[in-house]
Amino acid sequence: MSSVRSYTLFGFPIMQTRIDPTAYDKKSIVSAIEKNFKIKKVRNKWDETSVLHHVYNDGANPQFNKIPYDTLIPVYEKVLLDLFSRLELLSSFKFSFSIINYTCLSSSNHMNSHLHEGADFAGVHYIQFDKKNHTSTMFENTSPHVDYLRQLRPKLPNLLSNKHPSNSWAYKDWHLDTEEDDFCFSPAYLKHRIDPQRSKKKNRITIVLNITMEPK
Repeated sequence: MSSVRSYTLFGFPIMQTRIDPTAYDKKSIVSAIEKNFKIKKVRNKWDETSVLHHVYNDGANPQFNKIPYDTLIPVYEKVLLDLFSRLELLSSFKFSFSIINYTCLSSSNHMNSHLHEGADFAGVHYIQFDKKNHTSTMFENTSPHVDYLRQLRPKLPNLLSNKHPSNSWAYKDWHLDTEEDDFCFSPAYLKHRIDPQRSKKKNRITIVLNITMEPK
């Protein structure tokens, strides 16, 4: 299992790990998503203003191909079990997850702010990602103090490095250093968005999970 990077972001626990791209059929999954993207570059049945190709609320559409996730399911099971073992849990537990979406964004595409209702945690797998031209998930600080901190103490945020998530409490939003094949695990209630992309040659592709847990 790859090493896990743990952070506290706005008071929320975040973990990142790398998924071995040879542990599943990555090529077939990326190929199927890219083929769907070519069918319709903007596929959005979720809201009225986001601009991207994704499957949420449109999974039964016969116009598009099903994505062959089968080889990924056991990989996610192992990754999630490892991540849960790092939480301070009070009792034994069981968990379940579902792949609720994939996203495929080309140049200038974006996705509006949201959180994941009906889940305890969310997972984002950056299956195709160019860190020079793609933006990672932008997490949003919804604590009330950020709306007036810069007015009351305008010099304070300038003293706190924006490279360390422990200082995120003083910022309105934050993104993590992200590489292709990273898997990001966060509470489902942490609001986030995808800012516009720059790459015209390579699509930004992620696979998105909803994760729930309960006592045994």
